[in-house]
Amino acid sequence: MKNLFCFFIIFLFCGIGGSTIGFEGTKEVAKGEAYFDMATGHRYVKYSETTYAEYSKDGKLLRTDVPNTQPHLNKSKYITEMHNRSYLVYEKNLPEGIAQQILPASYDHPEGWKCKQIMSGVKKPYKSEKTGLD
Repeated sequence: MKNLFCFFIIFLFCGIGGSTIGFEGTKEVAKGEAYFDMATGHRYVKYSETTYAEYSKDGKLLRTDVPNTQPHLNKSKYITEMHNRSYLVYEKNLPEGIAQQILPASYDHPEGWKCKQIMSGVKKPYKSEKTGLD
């Protein structure tokens, strides 16, 4: 009986202490319309006020219940928020070699292509200093 009582006290102490130590306060919330995971090629598109839809690099819908509080969306060094000036690089294996195309992030995923990376567009066109061309 004494052993059971000691076990109960230790369990209670560790349970309360563990939950206090694990408390992180308020969770960060993802607020962007869409995100791209550079490690996996997956896209996360806002599905509702509290969830995101996850798409594979092949463009297949994986799930629609990714919470906006998921730490991966807020803290991962591989996650990039997609904006209206973002472009996605797609690749396709062909007999002649690998073909690539770059499309705005707002476009639908092309069938048969794999999303490989994200690029950000520039606000203004490049102006050459040497030739003065716009």
